[in-house]
Amino acid sequence: MIKLVQPQITDLKYRKKLLKDKKTMAFNKINGGTVDFNKKIWKSWYQLWMNDTKHYYAYVYDDEIKKYIGEVSYYFEEEYREYVLNVIIEYPYRHLGKGKVALELLCKQAKDNGLRFLCDDIETNNPAKKLFLDLGFKEVWARENITMLKKRL
Repeated sequence: MIKLVQPQITDLKYRKKLLKDKKTMAFNKINGGTVDFNKKIWKSWYQLWMNDTKHYYAYVYDDEIKKYIGEVSYYFEEEYREYVLNVIIEYPYRHLGKGKVALELLCKQAKDNGLRFLCDDIETNNPAKKLFLDLGFKEVWARENITMLKKRL
């Protein structure tokens, strides 16, 4: 069973590992691929993401294998005036239905937190686009190589 778990600050080493993995972060090549999640920013990052109502963050935990396999989040993006989500599943656990369950759980969490819509701005050729469309997200605009997908919760 997949569940969402909000981490303790000491658990952020998993996020550092996740964002550093080249295969997992290959979808992010337009922004440089991997991300350095430096320990120096953990405290301020944690304060924002765990204590601000415009932010939500959790790890994706797989009960069967008893480990984290990814992360989900959303935040209010001022530029779009929308809540934008993020789902990252570790490369070895993709195409097994785990990302779908994680996205469904994130949508439920967002609805429980009072949100009416969630969006994602993804690269137009990102294979995850099909997953979003299958779960009821609709294309609302596209420009350059980015497509905005939106779902009513």
